[in-house]
Amino acid sequence: MISRVITAAVKGMSGVRIMVETDIARGLPAMTVVGLGDAAVKESRERIRSAVTSSGYTFPGMRITVNLSPAYIRKRGSHFDLAIAMGILSASGQVFDRKLAETAFIGELSLGGDVRGCSGILPMIAELRRNGVKGVVIPEENVREAALFDDIDVYPVKSLSEAADVANLVREAEAREPVSHEYLCRNSDGETADFGDVKGQEQAKRAITVAVAGGHGLLMTGSPATGKTMLASRIPGIMMPMDREELMETAAIYSAAGLLGKDRPFASGRPFRCPGTAISKAGLIGGGYPPVPGEITLAHRGVLFLDEVGEYERDVIEALRIPLEKKEISLIRRGEKFVFPADCLLVAATNPCKCGYYGDGTDRCTCTEDEVRRYRGRLSGPVLDRIDMHIYLNPVNYEDLGDKNTVTSDMMREKVERAWIAQKRRYDGTGIRLNGGLDEAGACEFCSAGEDGEELLKNAYERLKLNPRTLFKVRKIARTIADIDGAENVEAYHVAEALQYRERE
Repeated sequence: MISRVITAAVKGMSGVRIMVETDIARGLPAMTVVGLGDAAVKESRERIRSAVTSSGYTFPGMRITVNLSPAYIRKRGSHFDLAIAMGILSASGQVFDRKLAETAFIGELSLGGDVRGCSGILPMIAELRRNGVKGVVIPEENVREAALFDDIDVYPVKSLSEAADVANLVREAEAREPVSHEYLCRNSDGETADFGDVKGQEQAKRAITVAVAGGHGLLMTGSPATGKTMLASRIPGIMMPMDREELMETAAIYSAAGLLGKDRPFASGRPFRCPGTAISKAGLIGGGYPPVPGEITLAHRGVLFLDEVGEYERDVIEALRIPLEKKEISLIRRGEKFVFPADCLLVAATNPCKCGYYGDGTDRCTCTEDEVRRYRGRLSGPVLDRIDMHIYLNPVNYEDLGDKNTVTSDMMREKVERAWIAQKRRYDGTGIRLNGGLDEAGACEFCSAGEDGEELLKNAYERLKLNPRTLFKVRKIARTIADIDGAENVEAYHVAEALQYRERE
């Protein structure tokens, strides 16, 4: 008799529907698992044997063959245990199979029959739901993650016997109250500090408002203690709350990466990732086998902050070229292709030189011109070209420290919201979220600057020796500035401000 049980696997950041086929036939007692399973899958034989007998069932003393289909997809992890065990119980007639055709089983088994939690629950449930599966049996440890889904039956179980009760129609799906969007959007990391605490950098706050409003990458250059890190750390506080689609997308990434748990059942606030300067290329963009997501993927829909970017290894920064353009990471490992999303707001901060004081109006800089040139050369022209906005932060004056009429996060968030609403209305149905995601054709269609603005762009292109990519970015920045101001059309003064954000001292 052959039984079929549904489960799922994780490939990259996506789930894959897996069918567990179990055949019990006459022959010497043995259990074989086929279908490109890794060591954890092959070792499941001993865990399952002990879990079945410990739960009060009989482990068949016959030849058992388990096939994980489709066979060409590599299977990794111990979460197939529960589905294989249910297949054995069904094929041996110890449980009914009425529920097996529409219910999936996910979970690792202990020797005593307990069902243990696993990573990747969210992308697996999402894929099963897309394939028409009506219910899913999961470890009780993962039940809070599954709260994000309100259109599929969830059966949280602690043991193999409880999972068998689902197949025997004894156990019903857990009754759940709908999870409100407000609860999902609550920032689990607490309140973000206010921009009002940063004194004397009003121009930088304006640039940050533009960057967040349009999804434009930002490079801040300035001597130590000018507020670069303080400014960057406050950026998530002025971003709009994630919608449900973004929440599901972000939570699936953290689930597949194994970064969710009881204390953090899903990623709720906008991600803010700040890797150290010693990070490797694989740590930043992802790598290894099986590939794990890098910091740029973990920052998806949020902020990736590279502090002291001049101190990173050059090859690490150069690896950002394609992700900044494509908004995704493609990795090929052992003939398999893995695609990781990477649509984040890149914010970088750097000193003007190695000692940090070049050009600050004092004589503290000890660097020679060659040393300054080499330090700045760590950020190559192609990388700088892909960062939309460049600003220079001057040292803060003493008088500015006591200024109470400073721009706050609420004031900046209001402008960002106005711009995001305008862009959502403009790009409805196009797949584009923010101006920063426009391609060349989109920039020509939506970012034309009128006669005066086009004349200014022409003069700037020739006098400042801009390249086509830079001109393309200036157009998008000008469109964002117009959205912040509530203007329908891009005017010459919007272009003039946008050009200021492409200069780097």
